[in-house]
Amino acid sequence: MFYQEKCNLCGKCLEYCPYVEYDLKRAQEEMKELVSGGTPPIVGLCVTCASCNLVCPTQANPFDLLNQRQEETDALGIPDQAMQNFAKLYNLPAVVKKGKKGNAVLNLCIVGDMVRELLDNPLFDDLTIVEGADYFCTVGYIHLGKPSLAKKEAKRYIDNLAALGANEVICFHDDCYTMLTTLAQEYGLKVPFQPVHIFEYLYRELKKREGQLKSVPIRVAYQSPCASRYTQGKDIYLDKIFELLGVERPARKYERINALCCGAPLMARDKERAAVVKKWNIDDAKKVKADAMVFLCPMCYLNLRKLCKDDSIDPIFITELCKKAL
Repeated sequence: MFYQEKCNLCGKCLEYCPYVEYDLKRAQEEMKELVSGGTPPIVGLCVTCASCNLVCPTQANPFDLLNQRQEETDALGIPDQAMQNFAKLYNLPAVVKKGKKGNAVLNLCIVGDMVRELLDNPLFDDLTIVEGADYFCTVGYIHLGKPSLAKKEAKRYIDNLAALGANEVICFHDDCYTMLTTLAQEYGLKVPFQPVHIFEYLYRELKKREGQLKSVPIRVAYQSPCASRYTQGKDIYLDKIFELLGVERPARKYERINALCCGAPLMARDKERAAVVKKWNIDDAKKVKADAMVFLCPMCYLNLRKLCKDDSIDPIFITELCKKAL
């Protein structure tokens, strides 16, 4: 939600954007035009990573206004085929694999087919695991410049998860955690269970086994999903996981608040630009001599894993990293 009363038109959000080369003057001019109801070039150039929300000094959420204008004007120019492919996700059958009574639910959203092999992990034993269209958070519509569709589907999504009767729902997909926390609150929706981020869950389970863990002494670069811009507080658990496992996370340019989009949202509309963003990321990881790149988002993993391997960087999903220590 954009808070116009908080926006002082300072332009720092657009000046910061790593995907355009705006000086402060141009940033201020385009932000003023945007707030006045116009459609400056940044609306179409936007990568939809939401980083500008993080750097806004007044927490006005400028990305939310950009996203709204993208929907009003179709400025992103998303091809019809990409929209149709996303809509097909509503056809995925709902699957509920019952776990031990009283245990938490692990929601895979619509990424089940992407992460199936990652579920062979003792950390997930006895959980009820759900996936499919009934448990589809639809936050991805933000990347397609259609935020109203995510809002429209939010209550259905929350109600379907609530009907499972669990006290805790663990979000395998970062988008789901964003919906159940930040976005649900903005939409005025009550969530009648405790959303748990996968980082927090993994840390809890590893901590229980602390005396049995093997060290994983590697240097890693972490690829943060765009949805993480909405829920920064839970990232403390990632650092705790790395510390427990003996993993080194060397400081690099494109991480934490400066993390880059993986390029996936650009693929449907500008593959050349997506390739440039991907190269920035991989080169940055190489510069700090990372042995591996750790992923949380399945789309980031699919989008960057080949490039990682080509540069002798091991692509590792966070759950697989944890499994190495067991």
